[in-house]
Amino acid sequence: MQKEEDLKANANAGNTVAAASLSDFLSLFWAFFKIGFFTFGGGLAMIPFIEEEVVNKKKWISAEDMREMVILAQTLPGVIAVNVSIFVGQRRAGWLGAIAAIFGTVLPALLSIVLILVLLKGFEDNRYVKMVFVGIKAASAALILDTVIRMSRKTLGADTACWVVAALGLLIVIMGFSAAWTVVFGALAGLVYFYNRDNKPKP
Repeated sequence: MQKEEDLKANANAGNTVAAASLSDFLSLFWAFFKIGFFTFGGGLAMIPFIEEEVVNKKKWISAEDMREMVILAQTLPGVIAVNVSIFVGQRRAGWLGAIAAIFGTVLPALLSIVLILVLLKGFEDNRYVKMVFVGIKAASAALILDTVIRMSRKTLGADTACWVVAALGLLIVIMGFSAAWTVVFGALAGLVYFYNRDNKPKP
């Protein structure tokens, strides 16, 4: 069932690139603008909202494509949410669609920074302002954790994902591993897992 939905999503994506119009560009811009405007906590916190919008609601791409885009975007330089928006926009409406998605993603952050500088100037030490941002940080951390768990389970399987995430987490926290080495070890774990799975003797 999931494979059929993925195939339909891929077919729709191929057709819409050839027939992209102004409404497609505006739709991409608005979709990512809404996500960027109402999401706090950075790129990873945006991933669940992007998936909900472009996979479940709009059906612009398949769930499998979304997982692959997130994995690829995480290994490339730059903000993961911007990288994913480029992939989605290009898949939906070509390179102009990618540009529209980029503007939709980064514009809310730009506007928010300007607004904060204008309205919150002089309120940096306000107790209530600090309390609000503490709550926002906690909610952002929960969103990021949710993204990590769901993407890991969908990619490697529940049991394996838990061990990989735990091991890499310990390497980062205890041994101070950099992001680059974490990606390398994650890639090796994936190679080992799928090699053993594919070469496991059949009963």
